[in-house]
Order: sequence, then C-alpha cells, then structure tokens
Amino acid sequence: MSTDSPTPAPTEPSPFFAPKSTKRRNSTLGLVGLVLTTAAALTGRWLLASSAAAHAPKAAEPLPVSVRVLPVVEEVVSSGLRYSGVVKELRKAELSFRVSGTVTYLHQVAAPGDRMRDIHEGDTLARGAVIARLDPDDYGRERGQAAERLVTARARLAQAKANTEQAQIEFRRNEQLSRRNSLSVSELDNARTNLKGMVATEEAAEGDVASARIGLEQAEANLRYCSLSVPFDQSTIAARVIDNNERVTPNQRTFTIVDISSVVIAFNVPDTLVGRLSIGQEVEVTTDALTGQRFVGVMHKIASSADNITRTYPIEVRVDDPKGLRPGMVATVVFRKETKAYLLPLTAVAAGPSAQSLKVYRVEDEGGKSVVREVPMAFDDVLDNKISLRMGVDNSLRPGDRVVASGVHRLRDGQAVRVVE
Repeated sequence: MSTDSPTPAPTEPSPFFAPKSTKRRNSTLGLVGLVLTTAAALTGRWLLASSAAAHAPKAAEPLPVSVRVLPVVEEVVSSGLRYSGVVKELRKAELSFRVSGTVTYLHQVAAPGDRMRDIHEGDTLARGAVIARLDPDDYGRERGQAAERLVTARARLAQAKANTEQAQIEFRRNEQLSRRNSLSVSELDNARTNLKGMVATEEAAEGDVASARIGLEQAEANLRYCSLSVPFDQSTIAARVIDNNERVTPNQRTFTIVDISSVVIAFNVPDTLVGRLSIGQEVEVTTDALTGQRFVGVMHKIASSADNITRTYPIEVRVDDPKGLRPGMVATVVFRKETKAYLLPLTAVAAGPSAQSLKVYRVEDEGGKSVVREVPMAFDDVLDNKISLRMGVDNSLRPGDRVVASGVHRLRDGQAVRVVE
C-alpha cells in the first residue's frame, strides 16, 4: 500500500540570492534612467543658454579705420644729369687809347645828393657812349698841318698837270714839223724827253697828294682816338685803372668792359654725353646764390676735341636773360630727361609674405562697405621718396585703383576702412 507523500509548498526567493536575469534587467533600467536624466539636464541648460543669448545685447562691431588713398595714375618723371660750372660774361674787352696823351675827361653819372661823379666799377653804359677823353689840342694841330700839306700837294699836282699838257702840245707840234722836214731829229727828241719829264713830275705830284691825304686821314684818326667809347649794347664797367689828369701811353689798359646782358656757364662733359648735345639745345640752369630761381639756357659752344689731360669736352651754355646771374657765381646745368611712370609714395608699400615680396592695400567696395585687400606689387625703380610701379603683372595693380597712402602697418586684409578724401 502506497502511501502518498504530501507536495512541498513553494518557497519565496531570497532577495540576496536573486536570479542573474533579474539583476541584468534592473541594471539596464537604471542606466536608461541616468541617460534620460542627463539629456534632460543638458537640454534645459541649452534652452536656458539660448534664452539668455537671445536677450543679451549684441557686441558692437569695430569702427572702420580712417585711411587716405591715392589713385594709381601715370605721372611725368623728370630726371637728368647735373654739371656745375662758373658763370662768365658773354663778351669782355680791355679798352685802351691808341695814342698817348693826358686824360681830361671821364664819363659822369648821377650820384646821391644831386651830384655827379666819375664812372666806376658796376656802372652800365650804352653802345657808343664816350667813357674817357684825352687832351685833343696836339692832335688838332697835327690835323691842321696835315690839311695844309694836302693843299700844297694838290697845288703842285695841278701845276704838274699843266706842265704836262704844255709838253704834250709842244711834242705834237714838233712831230708835225718833223714830218715836213722843218725840224731836226734832235729837237724832236728834246721835246719827247721834256714830255716824259713832265709826266714823271705829275706822277710824283700825285704821289705827294696821296701821301698828304693819308697823313690827313691819320691825323683825323688820331684826333678821334682821343675819345674812348664803349663797344657793347649794354657795357658794364668791370675795372677802371685811370684817373683825370693822368698821362697814358698807347695800348695802356684803361678800362675793362664786360657784356653781361647774356652770360655763359663753362664746364666739361664726358664723351658719353657730348654726342647727345647740339647747338641751340635748351637746358635748365640753377644757382645756390639765387635760391628758387630757374633759368633757361641754350647750348652755346661744344668743343670738337677733348682736353688732352681730362679727356673731357669743354662746353658753354648761354643764358640770355640772366636776371641777377653774375660772372663768378657757380651755377648748375641740368640735362633733363622726361619719362612716364606710375608712382606711389614709399609709405604706401608694406613687406609681403616673403622677404623678396612687397604689397599694397587697395580699397574696394564690398557689400556697401569699403574694405582693403592686399595686392602684391612689383617695381622698376625708386625715385626720391616714391616707387615706380611695374604695371601689367598678374593680380597686380591696375590704372585707376585706389591705394592706401600711409599707415599700412596697421591694416589687414579685408579690414573695413573709411576713406578720407
């Protein structure tokens, strides 16, 4: 007989000994909850930040930098060679008397105080003005004597001509008589000889007249030589070495006269330049003695051969309107050459990204605003404080571009600027 044993009642699991699946499920639920909590926190934080940013005042934009601009335009560039020389008078004359005598007159000019004075250095006279005169009495007497000798010689010549005419008449009469055998041959020969003598006497008398005429002309010239006149249209006294009542001899220097209505500048040029010069070519003349004044000169003289020592060619430039340019001053002659170039001041140029590159800042309009853009540049030469641009290079400047003239060290590419006209 079997005996049924009673079925045991189920027991509750112990919380300390829960199954593994239950632990995994609980862990997953906890992790999801943590993620959701974190996301909610971040979302709330972002919403708070967005709300704060929307209500916060906007930051002020930086003010544009004021710049001064220059247009890129073609300019005329004048360059040239300079030579210095000494200013000289155009013409110079050493005056002297051709005869000896005593000075009795010197030209008089007005002096302060309604007085008159003798002419001296620096005074100017017109052509033909008598500057000095010798005592003419002795030469006047010589002229009178020469005139008397001429009158006597002419009288003798007239007498000789009359004698010759008479001798000719007698000779022709004797010839007629000789043909009729009414006159001997010896008598005819005597008449012929007498005629020849009268002709010779007449010729001698003519010579005496010519000699007396020359003597009179010389005496008149000596009388004229007692007066000394200036030779140039505008004669300036450079030196006076005589005084009144002074005895002078022929060819003794009395005055030095210069013509400074025009002046010349003398200097030397090398063979590399002389071939490019021509008579009449205009040049510019300046001098430190007359600051700010410029004169127009023309090529006056070009030597045909070089100096044996310096191997340079002597040149003279004439200035026809000196306006204070005086002999002895040092003047500068400029042989100018004009070319065209695009120039910018050196203050507009900045160093480029490499040691061998340069750049400028070009002003452009973008979106209604003026901004600066870096533009690479190349140059051909530096003239004084300006740089000659090389145009036509790719991505470089173009004629008409506006370029910042100064203060480029504080600019950057794309920076907003305000143009100051």
